Amino acid sequence: MIHESLLQAIGETPIVHLAAFSAETGLNVYAKLESLNPGGSHKVRIALAMVRDAETRGVLVPGSGQTIIEPSGGNTGIGLAIAGNILGYRVVLVIPDNYSPEKQKLLKLYGAEVVISDSRRGNNSHGEKAMELQLENPDYVMLNQQRNPANPEIHRRTTAQEILRDFDDQPPDCLVAGIGTGGHITGLGEPLKARWPHLRVFGVEPEQCDLLSDRHAPHEIQGLSIGLVPSILNLGVLDRMLKVSKQACLDRVRSTMRSDGISLGLSSAANLVAIAGLTSELPTGARVLTLIYDGVDSYLSHF
Repeated sequence: MIHESLLQAIGETPIVHLAAFSAETGLNVYAKLESLNPGGSHKVRIALAMVRDAETRGVLVPGSGQTIIEPSGGNTGIGLAIAGNILGYRVVLVIPDNYSPEKQKLLKLYGAEVVISDSRRGNNSHGEKAMELQLENPDYVMLNQQRNPANPEIHRRTTAQEILRDFDDQPPDCLVAGIGTGGHITGLGEPLKARWPHLRVFGVEPEQCDLLSDRHAPHEIQGLSIGLVPSILNLGVLDRMLKVSKQACLDRVRSTMRSDGISLGLSSAANLVAIAGLTSELPTGARVLTLIYDGVDSYLSHF
């Protein structure tokens, strides 16, 4: 297939059975490799969807050179930079100072302008800094992935439909996914539970945090627990939250890359750590679906 634009190559990512991890846990674990999207993560789906939605509403005009500003720790920013390059927008990204230097360099290579926020102000320091910049520059357009309904909607329309098609004959017993903005777990949980009422959905968070009690704490697992309960998150799809430690995630990155050969970042490893913690309550051979959000390349400073 020949695409006219890189944007047409977004989605239709494969689902892979993690044979070694499944043997280790006694479960049948399947991972949707969102890391194979352009830009290297699932966030390119929502980045393009939010831009297209803003264009439909007349907030953005293609080729106008308008400025998009977004508080993003990296993957959404990469997606916005890609969309901005192709569709003709300037992209300004606000990132906490504790995010990986590799990802900051990568965003700049994609042409984004990077502004650093003080992480000591909390997990949402970049959101607060972005709001300050938008107030100073009222012509900037903030897409606000934490509140933008186009975020979960693109997962309902694409990611969830791909999963429903691929698992049509033998659906999974549970879905295990991290929670950052809440977009993908909402956009997957709603349609998957509608088709498969038996499906259990487990959210993943750092051990220091407690989303369901609205308690937040500083942590080092990028992409999880953003310091607030996002408005687009449908708490009703969650059966339970599972907690993970950073060290367990680092260990899991090493073991999975060596056993199943899949490159994965910390939030992706968090899903596998959480699944390993379910072995005592799930029956042997239970079918578990999770996602690999991105690869290890942007997190090498942790190793």
